[in-house]
Parts: sequence; structure tokens; C-alpha cells
Amino acid sequence: MRVNLVMFIILAIISIILVIRFFFRIKEGLKNKHTSKCDKKGCPISKTQNDIYKMHVEYKPIRDKNQMIANNTKTGNFIFKAKGPANIFIIRHGEKIKSKVALDCNGILRSTYIPSLIEDLNEHGFGIHSIITSYDYESMHQEQTISLSSWLLSIPIYMYGEQTDTEIAIKNIFTNPYFSGKTVLICWEHNCIQTLIKNIITTGAKIKGLDNYVFKNLEGNSKLPYWDTNNYKTMYHFDENLNFKVLEEKFTTCYKYDNNLLVYGKKQKCGSK
Repeated sequence: MRVNLVMFIILAIISIILVIRFFFRIKEGLKNKHTSKCDKKGCPISKTQNDIYKMHVEYKPIRDKNQMIANNTKTGNFIFKAKGPANIFIIRHGEKIKSKVALDCNGILRSTYIPSLIEDLNEHGFGIHSIITSYDYESMHQEQTISLSSWLLSIPIYMYGEQTDTEIAIKNIFTNPYFSGKTVLICWEHNCIQTLIKNIITTGAKIKGLDNYVFKNLEGNSKLPYWDTNNYKTMYHFDENLNFKVLEEKFTTCYKYDNNLLVYGKKQKCGSK
């Protein structure tokens, strides 16, 4: 009887010790989970961190290259009149879930390729200084499309009203000295890009002092392009003198209804979903 009691006490003591050691290990593990090993610059060592942090570190060469090109020209100042951006690139948001606020699987994939699009522009001498977009109370398609690029490449995002506030956006872009002489990327709702262009070639041209400016499309006339609902690959480019070019995103998704053919002269209603 006494032997059984002694054995019970010994087992109880061992159990208590094991439980205590177990809780100490959990506590130590939780403590070490958020402890970062740091390099000489005071930054977390990439290989010891999570995959999201590693991804940001891996994009450093592209980030540095883009910033170097983007900052190669001086911004305007508040004494002299700003002449607007040197280059404007315009894309639409990625593929979306109908009647939902978010992008669908193809739109999410497209958003992951926008940093590569920016890298390709870098290769052609264009560094994206700022990203311009709109907010919408019914969707986050534009913001979701370019948020990853902003985060990976440290490019600031500026929002000027809703998708229908194209005049407000263009006036800010062309009058704020911060954008003077820079290259900006605009991500907008496709239905309102035609109206956005109208403001660029009128308000923008006036602010730039291009008194004799006349918009010319790829067909050689002044008709504005119509952006098809199923067109997710087209990109517009306006240079410093507002010469118009049409480019194309090089990546594809699983979206089956692509139509990147432009029609000129067809009127597009801004604000319709």
C-alpha cells in the first residue's frame, strides 16, 4: 500500500514537472515567434522571416531601379507654374466579381503582374513616380489592382474622388507641382477613361500651355477611343506633349472573353456599371 502511494507521488511529481516544462516551452516559443534576427543595418534577416516579408525584400532591385528612374527629373515648385506630368500611363482595374466589391481570381492574378508591367516600363526608361486612382463606395477594384505594386515598389497612391470625378483628378495632376515632370500611372474604371481623356486633352493641354494642341488617335483623327467592357489588357500613354499611344499588357489570365480591340468615336457613358 505504501509502495503504491510512493509510486503515485513520484508519478504526480513527474507529471507536474512535465506540465511546467511544456508551458515554459510554449511561452518561449510564442516569445521567439515574434523575435527577429537583425542584420547590421537593423533590418530583419530575410531568410528567417515569413514569405510575405521575403517577397518584399526580393523586389528591392526593381524598387530601387524604379525609384532611381522616377526621381531622375526634378519636381516643380510653388513659385513657377506646374506643367503637369511628363508621362501618363492609363490602365483599368483587373477582372472583377460581378455585383461584388472585389476582384475575381483573374483580377487578383492580374494585380500580381502590375509590378512586372512597371518593371517593363522601367526597361523603356519610364519610372513610375506616383499611382493615381479613385475610390468607389460600391467597389475596391481600382485600389485592389494596384495596392500590391504600391507596397512592393514603395510607390505612393493618390485618390481624387470617385470614378466620375475625372475633372478633379486631372486638375490635381496637372496643377500640383509634385507631379510636374514625373511619370504617373492612372488606374481607373474603364467606363470613365474616355471622360478622363477628355479632361487630359482639354484641361491638361490648357495648363501645359499647348495652345495649338489637337488630339490624334491611331487612325489619325480626333475621335476618342471606346474601352470595351471585356478589355483588360489595353494601356494608354500620353507623353509630355500629350501625344497619344496605345500599348498592351503582356500577361494573360484565364479570362475567356478578352476584347482589346479599340473603337474610335463611340460615346461611352461614365459611371455606368
